[in-house]
Amino acid sequence: MIGDRGGGQNMAELARDIEDLLIAIDANQNALSVAYRDKRAAIREANGPEISRLTKIEETLVADLQVHVRRRDQILQQARQGGLRADTLTGIVQTFDEPLRERLLAQIEQTRRVTDANRRESWILWIVCRQSLRFFSDVIEMIANGGRRAPIYLARPGVMAEMSTGGALLDAKA
Repeated sequence: MIGDRGGGQNMAELARDIEDLLIAIDANQNALSVAYRDKRAAIREANGPEISRLTKIEETLVADLQVHVRRRDQILQQARQGGLRADTLTGIVQTFDEPLRERLLAQIEQTRRVTDANRRESWILWIVCRQSLRFFSDVIEMIANGGRRAPIYLARPGVMAEMSTGGALLDAKA
């Protein structure tokens, strides 16, 4: 435990570093939650400029998260140098004395929940955007073909013309 390892001051520093990291990650994840909520609303409203603005904010927050990941790796390395088996922050925190251990474990769990919620929201937004792109591509194709669907079997870009059927075997009217 903190006092039992002879490096009490180092362990206290390690605990502060972990707590500071968790606070920074929580702030980042909360900001990301707001960005995702606002981005969902902008997508519903088809507000392109707002989607672009929020995407830039999202990119900045994700870059900040990458900085936090590097800081986490430094903390794990510092713990290993101090003689701890340090595969995870949770593993390090479990070596701390109470009440610090319980408080930090609760904070890690809270961070995990918010992170998981953001991950799900990010996936949802990606799927919605991907499906929207597919839909709008179909609409543009229909406009380009004068309201008719393009023939089903056409030579595809990059495929040799000999391998093509040379035209439609079936068209939208068949």
